[in-house]
Amino acid sequence: MDSQQKDSIQQMMVSLPGPSCKINRKIALLGVLYGEKCKAAFDSVSKSVQTLQGLRRVLMSYLHQKHSDDAIAASRFVFSRSPNNCYGCATTFVTQCLEMLQKKVMYCLEHHRSMDIALATREELLLLSEVCSLADEFWESRLRVVFQLLFSSIKLGAKHPAIAEHIILPCLRIISQACTPPKPDTVDKEQGIGKSASAGQLKDENNSNTSGSFGGVVDGIKRQYKVSQAIKGAGQRSRPQRHEYLALKYALRWRRRACKTSKGDLSTFELGSWVTELVLSACSQSIRSEMCMLISLLCTQSSSRRFRLLNLLMALLPATLAAGESAAEYFELLFKMIDSEDARLFLTVRGCLTTICKLITQEVGSVESFERSLHIDISQGFILHKLIELLGKFLEVPNVRSRFMRDNLLSDILEALIVIRGLVVQKTKLISDCNRLLNDLLDSLLLESSENKRQFIRACICGLQIHGEERKGRTCLFILEQLCNLICPSKPESVYLLVLNKAHTQEEFIRGSMTKNPYSSAEIGPLMRDVKNKICHQLELVGLLEDDYGMELLVAGNIISLDLSIAQVYEQVWKKSNGQASNAMANSTLLSSSGMTSARDCPPMTVTYRLQGLDGEATEPMIKELEEDREESQDPEVEFEIAGAVREYGGLEILLGMIQRLRDDFKSNQEQLVAVLNLLMHCCKIRENRRALLRLGALGLLLETARRAFSVDAMEPAEGILLIVESLTLEANESHSISITQSALTVTSEETGTGEQAKKIVLMFLERLCHPSGLKKSNKQQRNTEMVARILPYLTYGEPDAMEALIQHFNPYLQDWMDFDQLQKHHEDNPKDENIAQKAAEQRFTVENFVRVSESLKTSSCGERLKDIILEKGITDVAIKHLRESFAVAGQAGFKSRAEWLSGLKLPSVPHILSMLRGLSMGHLATQRCIDEGGILALLHALEGVAGENEIGARAENLLDTLSNKEGKGDGFLEDKVRKLRHATRDEMRRRALRRREELLKGLGMRQELASDGGERIVVAQPILEGLEDVEEEEDGLACMVCREGYSLRPTDLLGVYSYSKRVNLGVGTSGSARGECVYTTVSYFNIIHFQCHQEAKRADAALRNPKKEWEGATLRNNESLCNSLFPVRGPSVPLAQYIRYVDQYWDNLSGLGRADGSRLRLLTYDIVLMLARFATGASFSAESRGGGRESNSRFLPFMIQMARHLLEQGSPSQRRSMAKAVSSYMSSSSLDSRPTPATHPAPGTEETVQFMMVNSLLSDSYESWLQHRRSFLQRGIYHAYMQHTHGRSTSKTSSTSTGMVRIESGVTSRSPTTETGDGDELLSIVRPMLVYTGLIEQLQRFFKVKKSSNMPAIRAEGTSTASEGEDESGSLEVWEVVMKERLLNVREMVGFSQELLSWLDEMNSAADLQEAFDIIGVLADVLSSGISRCEDFVHAAINAGKS
Repeated sequence: MDSQQKDSIQQMMVSLPGPSCKINRKIALLGVLYGEKCKAAFDSVSKSVQTLQGLRRVLMSYLHQKHSDDAIAASRFVFSRSPNNCYGCATTFVTQCLEMLQKKVMYCLEHHRSMDIALATREELLLLSEVCSLADEFWESRLRVVFQLLFSSIKLGAKHPAIAEHIILPCLRIISQACTPPKPDTVDKEQGIGKSASAGQLKDENNSNTSGSFGGVVDGIKRQYKVSQAIKGAGQRSRPQRHEYLALKYALRWRRRACKTSKGDLSTFELGSWVTELVLSACSQSIRSEMCMLISLLCTQSSSRRFRLLNLLMALLPATLAAGESAAEYFELLFKMIDSEDARLFLTVRGCLTTICKLITQEVGSVESFERSLHIDISQGFILHKLIELLGKFLEVPNVRSRFMRDNLLSDILEALIVIRGLVVQKTKLISDCNRLLNDLLDSLLLESSENKRQFIRACICGLQIHGEERKGRTCLFILEQLCNLICPSKPESVYLLVLNKAHTQEEFIRGSMTKNPYSSAEIGPLMRDVKNKICHQLELVGLLEDDYGMELLVAGNIISLDLSIAQVYEQVWKKSNGQASNAMANSTLLSSSGMTSARDCPPMTVTYRLQGLDGEATEPMIKELEEDREESQDPEVEFEIAGAVREYGGLEILLGMIQRLRDDFKSNQEQLVAVLNLLMHCCKIRENRRALLRLGALGLLLETARRAFSVDAMEPAEGILLIVESLTLEANESHSISITQSALTVTSEETGTGEQAKKIVLMFLERLCHPSGLKKSNKQQRNTEMVARILPYLTYGEPDAMEALIQHFNPYLQDWMDFDQLQKHHEDNPKDENIAQKAAEQRFTVENFVRVSESLKTSSCGERLKDIILEKGITDVAIKHLRESFAVAGQAGFKSRAEWLSGLKLPSVPHILSMLRGLSMGHLATQRCIDEGGILALLHALEGVAGENEIGARAENLLDTLSNKEGKGDGFLEDKVRKLRHATRDEMRRRALRRREELLKGLGMRQELASDGGERIVVAQPILEGLEDVEEEEDGLACMVCREGYSLRPTDLLGVYSYSKRVNLGVGTSGSARGECVYTTVSYFNIIHFQCHQEAKRADAALRNPKKEWEGATLRNNESLCNSLFPVRGPSVPLAQYIRYVDQYWDNLSGLGRADGSRLRLLTYDIVLMLARFATGASFSAESRGGGRESNSRFLPFMIQMARHLLEQGSPSQRRSMAKAVSSYMSSSSLDSRPTPATHPAPGTEETVQFMMVNSLLSDSYESWLQHRRSFLQRGIYHAYMQHTHGRSTSKTSSTSTGMVRIESGVTSRSPTTETGDGDELLSIVRPMLVYTGLIEQLQRFFKVKKSSNMPAIRAEGTSTASEGEDESGSLEVWEVVMKERLLNVREMVGFSQELLSWLDEMNSAADLQEAFDIIGVLADVLSSGISRCEDFVHAAINAGKS
């Protein structure tokens, strides 16, 4: 340093501020030096920049001038000199310029800390980018410079923001541009892209020693050749150009051969660390995006290159753990590249699943390590989230999922989920999303197959083994919950929507409305009472909250009891009514099988609320009870089959070890212990697990745990333990192959015998029962006590010492029942005496426990031995003797009203004795004989009729039912005695009731007599009431059974007949349909009642103290014959609209019996067919309904035809003509296959029989038409009966149903009988049912269609209401239709027709031969026509005609 510089520095030191300044003096000195030197440096740099700019201008002008001179020379001379033949000054100049540019940028890189690198290199890199886009012979040199600058910048400062942004990024963009594939649109574009591909070749040469890596060398050379040809002009092929072409051709051939020996891969590129640094660069997002785009460009050019780059990206995956959010672009590229399934399969084979799971485990551990620190990063979990997404992407492929499960990677995922769930401090949104993704991933795997569930159980057991010793236990609790949910999944409760509407008649009385419709049952509550309370709260009707009778809720026209649940009402009331409404609008042939819509399609339930009484007395029916939804029970061995995996993977041992560890502190470990016991209970549902637990000594461990739980009053764990012990003891007593006496019964460390240990166990639990904690016991304590008493018999294991100890504990309290009664009575008299109260409670508690013990004794060897010991101890005899002595007056006259009987009923010992005897006698023959020998059967029968709060009647009835139940073990021999006792009492009560009834009727001047139809009716014998003889009686034979009035006294009120309908299957039709066709068959006892009277009786039944359902009360009124519908019977003056309404109601009621396809007319026609078939075959009318016979159903038949004719008239005008045409077409068909032609088919897919067509003829044809077709009908019917006989379908009188007569088997025309038809008697027996059927149709045809002059005045007298209607329609109706219309309204004649029908039927059934039968029918003339002289010949001819 010279003196001048020293002086200047000294001056600067003097000029510095003093000590009062807060700036450091050295910093201030540097500032002064910088101010002086900066100006000089700036001036120097400015001069250098000016010089450089000047040189650039000179170079650019020179190049421009040279280019223009070359262009002029090329235009003047055709044979110009090729510019490539000389590599003189131009080549040297370009090379030197590139070197100078490279040196300039390298200089800036080396001195990047002391200069503004962005400003210093911007122009150079722009120039390099521009020249790299040119297509000439220098492209390789320029691209080489780009790669050298890129690698140098990465080496010097890849993490420096300025270098990355202003040098690395431009270089990457130049390389990406060079690798962009060409777009073959124009020659100009092809020229630029050809150079880019060539640039890709150079890049590859700088990064690997092999060819074909980056740009595709061959393609680049080809494109360059095309470009040069385009520049020189197409079509001008000189000889030198030909030489160039040939040289290029053979050079390429040599190149291809040379490349075969080399391995064209991307090893150098893959191993280059610069790829990792750029893809995961933390300093520039642009660099990451550009690098990912470069890799994406390279992938599109070759499939093999794509797989190699996939390997490269997967190799970079571990580096992402440290990159954090800088790996976003990397994962985006990776997800894009594995979009195809083959890419995921390729990586799976390469072992990526294991890598991903290891990285997830590593990242989870890293996140967990930050849990103890207070450092919180909001981006925590980004990489974990991406890794889980990546794993989920792979597991979308089924083969990958199989590989995942086969490699046992599920445990890693479960462990990661466990750790994530335990995070508290580091729980960010990304971590929560990871938790959700892992849960979804596991759920999808578990739903796929049972094998996946087994693997999950295995992973959970491994998790329990790892985390079993943790103090908190949250992890184990989660694993246990997962296992419980997998083995026994809980079903979610259904949520229903309700629309709450106010009754429109009460708008003025109820203010406000429910404005938030629809409401969810989840927010309201489970019961309809909660709906009412919701309405009261929102409408401020506070006074009705506690009043269950102030507000009524209506659903589908029914008043709903508030005790019913919303689910029941929705499923059984609303859905049913909604389904019926939708079915009424749809075509009847498209009815669903259940008549109900699905829950998804069913709209929200509309609930109408109103105040009770404001609109008068309610007329709607009330629904007070509905059937509980009972799910079909499944075999536990099938339902809990997956629990066997817990045993297979060693889970039972782990669970028992956890119980042994957790039982040391019940209070702190109660939640975890309850979860373990729940899982163990699910495992005990299958036998193999129970046996495995017994072999592992679980019983001794659980018994000791139960003892400890009792000592600390841990009721909830104790309950679970006792349930498991109960199942294990039952298995131990039933199993003979498992020796558990040495391992399961070890509760102490002493070396004692098996019997002694069993005795100790029994005494331990008896100690639990000995000291009741007073009467104020909790529900859990009570349940535990009952459970202990229930499992005590099985803890004896058949050991005599243990059994003796058990019986000896209870024996002192069971030998003196009189003392028991006295002590209890003394306690009632002195309730404040604590000593007596304690003794009474202890005695009562012990007796109750013994009753539970006796009831739990099942029919096993252990139970049998215990019952034998009890019988030997005399306990049973003492109890029987006490009952006999307490009710010594039983059997005497009027004993039930005597004081001794009443005092015996009050004894507290009687209910206990009855329950005890029931338990002891169940399946034990010796106890049943002891009871029989004790002579108390009659006493027990008398006690079962006692009603009271102590349930003596119910317990006595249960005891008698047990004694008469045979249970398949030879016991139950008292069944006959018990039945005789009950029948005798029932008969005696019936006789007494009849006597009282007769006395009452006699007092009223009435008597009971048999009616003409076989029933009973009450008539007035001696009128004693004033004016009673003037009461008008019904004359037409139809009178309501309630009001005794009919159409004479109440002509406009519709009557109905109680009927019983059943859905039946007609069987397989001729089309071969296996499903068959379902129709209804109806029978009746012919009890008449007004529809209005029925509704009043229905309301009265519902209002009883023990309300009856609608058809229960109707059954009682129907002489105890079953009924489920009310069939309308139209009178002459009943309005048509009223009849139509009740007809619709009848069919709506039938739809509830099940699906039946077809229109109402068709179903009713088949109903008539089946009714006539019952008459024809002699089948029972009362087999299903328990009442009604030929007489009542013969009166019912005409009214079925009345409704059928009504349905026909209600249809279209052409319906009758179509039916008549169908009958004619059927009769004119050539074959006798009992089917109509397709043109006359009544409904698609149906098949009608000859019987059906006969009824159709009755409804739609005149009597003359019937006479014309009668012979053909008879022939077809005979052939039908013959084919049924030959095919084994019996129509004998013993048949319970008549559907067999209706259908004909498929393929009957192809089968021929193997025997002759036989003589006339055999023929008559075969065809008699069909002859009776045809004769019934003949009788009905005559009755309804043949005009009788003598009856016309009566018809006109009773049919006055329809006279005008007949006159209006007389122009359009035929004569027979008018006659039939009048006859169908003459109720008296239709009822009287039954007698004619029955007399004809008796005459027909007594026919001895075919000729007599045909004569009775009235068709003998038809039979003996056409040259036939014998009736047998007619039958044979009909059969042969059918065969042909």
